[in-house]
Amino acid sequence: MNEKSVGKLGGICAIIIGILYVLVGITYLLLPEVQKGGPEIEDFAKTLLSVNQNPTLLILEYVEFALIGILAFAAVPAISGLVQTVNEGWARWTRNLAYLGFAVVAISYFRAIALVPWRAAAFAAGDASTRAAIAGIGSVFIDPQGWLSFGAVGLWFLVVNILALRGGKLPKVLGIIGIVGAISYGLVLAGNVTGIVLLNMIAAGLGGIILAPIWFIWIGVRLTRTTS
Repeated sequence: MNEKSVGKLGGICAIIIGILYVLVGITYLLLPEVQKGGPEIEDFAKTLLSVNQNPTLLILEYVEFALIGILAFAAVPAISGLVQTVNEGWARWTRNLAYLGFAVVAISYFRAIALVPWRAAAFAAGDASTRAAIAGIGSVFIDPQGWLSFGAVGLWFLVVNILALRGGKLPKVLGIIGIVGAISYGLVLAGNVTGIVLLNMIAAGLGGIILAPIWFIWIGVRLTRTTS
């Protein structure tokens, strides 16, 4: 394996991921309130009707997440490689969890791009029985609460930064930013499970717009410089 090419490609993709996280956070905050999620059944009809009227921002957010999932397959091995000598077992296990989580992200959001507008349009045009049938289908996401897409990825994020700090592989400030960023992944998961939209908004503002972009761009720059 050519470690330099892995590191350079991973660094470039990490920088792009950082930019995409900024866009995800901004897009989420701009979404109509009813489209921001939460499992409350009474809001289901309002959500689909809102999506049918104006799906643009929601679909844009889906595209951004899908691209992050694809690009992560280059960034994850390069980033995990930085800390593999500190603890190879944890580095490899959580790297594999990150692959699983980001694969779920890509598949879920590409699926949602195709199905959500169609579902919203069918709901808006349907009669009571059609709407009831659509409501009973459930989420279009294969990981609706985010246990893999946010939980598994967040664990990888946490472990990588703890190992980096322990082994002196990253600047201390960058490692701390990463640990706090990992907590923001947990906030998204908690918000999805509990339906507390405020948790998602905090995570989008703190993690999506600030911490994740700083971390991915900073580590991406380090990877491209050290492998050039």
